[in-house]
Amino acid sequence: MLAQVGGRVYGSRVRVRWVLGVTIVLLFMAEAQSTYGDKWTAPFAWAFSILFEATPWKIRPFDHITALCLIVALNSRDGKGPRVKSMRNALLLSGASIVIWFLYGWLRGGGAWEASWQTYLPLSGVLFAFAIAAAFRTPEHYALLAKMLFVAAAYRAVMCWCFYFIYVRGMRIEPPEYITSHDDTVLWVVCMLILALYAIETPNLAARFKSFLFFALLFGAVLFNQRRLAWVSLAMGLVLMFVLLRPGRAKRRATRVLVFALPVVLVYVTIGWGRPERIFRPVQSFATVSTEEDTSTKARNMENLGLIATSNQSSLFMGTGWGHPYVEVSSKYSIATVFKDWAYFPHNSILGILGYTGVLGFFGYWLAFPTAMYLNARVARYATTPLARHAGVIGAVQLVVCANQYYGDMGIVYPRAVYMLSLSYALALRLPILAGAWPMPKSSLQRGREPAMAQVEPNPPEDGRRT
Repeated sequence: MLAQVGGRVYGSRVRVRWVLGVTIVLLFMAEAQSTYGDKWTAPFAWAFSILFEATPWKIRPFDHITALCLIVALNSRDGKGPRVKSMRNALLLSGASIVIWFLYGWLRGGGAWEASWQTYLPLSGVLFAFAIAAAFRTPEHYALLAKMLFVAAAYRAVMCWCFYFIYVRGMRIEPPEYITSHDDTVLWVVCMLILALYAIETPNLAARFKSFLFFALLFGAVLFNQRRLAWVSLAMGLVLMFVLLRPGRAKRRATRVLVFALPVVLVYVTIGWGRPERIFRPVQSFATVSTEEDTSTKARNMENLGLIATSNQSSLFMGTGWGHPYVEVSSKYSIATVFKDWAYFPHNSILGILGYTGVLGFFGYWLAFPTAMYLNARVARYATTPLARHAGVIGAVQLVVCANQYYGDMGIVYPRAVYMLSLSYALALRLPILAGAWPMPKSSLQRGREPAMAQVEPNPPEDGRRT
């Protein structure tokens, strides 16, 4: 059963791919805990209620769908194709670490209910990564997946713009802390980075202009949503993207743009540093996370001290286990009045994992991250087609965006951050071999199972040498 994007295709694997794709779109469009949903309209609130609310047996319909798609995809011929063994083992280790430290925390007197909330999404993310890798195999499939993310990002951005100009600028309500949600940062920034890469790589001026308009739509939504972490993630993602670009015309074009833009950026930063106007909000974001600490930054620093104290008071190698609160070193910035379980869900999820699972559990859970970064970077540099290299670049920059969300804004408890991380894991699990950036496993060669390799580009790079 041959499946190609753009052609007429049949088979269970194609249906699984579209089921997963539609589910992903609904995941990123689902409206819950948004300011505009509470005060205005939320057309996709039903998606959250139907797909992401727990069933009586505590497993969400979304995870039932994911598990079923994984089973069906694995029963197809290509679903059993080769995978990068190190990435597969890292994902299995991540899932096993979560379960082991759940039991460890429970045996030490931790709350099973709290531990379930702490670990459910990470476990679901591991399942999701395997399901995506089984159904989405080629660079074309991941390009289709990117288009699905664009649909969700555009919808959330349009709702953000509408609510801002109708309600906030219309003086109907006081400016809220945020308009859509915290983790829309991940969706919008990743899509902005995809658009930036496309604008760099394509020679078509009309296509670049369309990318610029879409980028402006998402840029405005990030600005109105007031999540300062978004600007840090965007800047870091652009830097990594530039580093991963292979030498050639596209990188030279990006270098020229950078040279011309640098003076403008320096003037903008110089004028905007310390100014309160909304147009200078990106500059304020960098200022408040570096030299000019605001109340939010001070609260996060106090929380980080509590997480460090938690690590010091428990076993360095084993941590407290899931289901235990972190140590509160000061109640000055406590949010217990609005979030009673705040001590189980610190903003800094990375330090939180370290405090709850110790050094052993942290490396067991987090080893998948550097493994995926290395594999995606290899695809970005050594894949045999431009589209595969682009997929590798985006897979790598997604990891940076998700890591920032984990570090600064409760990433482990927000679905968009967890599942975007899983998409990068899935890409690293399957695409390196199929794109020619990783050797074929010996077991697959012995069975005579050859992967459907991406077609080698017919011409050498523009600079006349293979890189």
